[in-house]
Amino acid sequence: MIRIREILDEELKKRVVAALAERRGVSVAAIPDWFELDDADYVDLLNDLRDAEGGGELEGPREFRM
Repeated sequence: MIRIREILDEELKKRVVAALAERRGVSVAAIPDWFELDDADYVDLLNDLRDAEGGGELEGPREFRM
């Protein structure tokens, strides 16, 4: 679980809260600091934020070594 207040990057925190408010149809002020997201919801939200910025997939070669 991820709490809003546990996000240390202030800019990311603002973007996450804004995205949550938009998804729920409420104002940003209606999302409390103690609000929790499970890991899957947090990752989905981060992916949506990345896609909205046009980030898409990571670029460059992927090389996996063991």
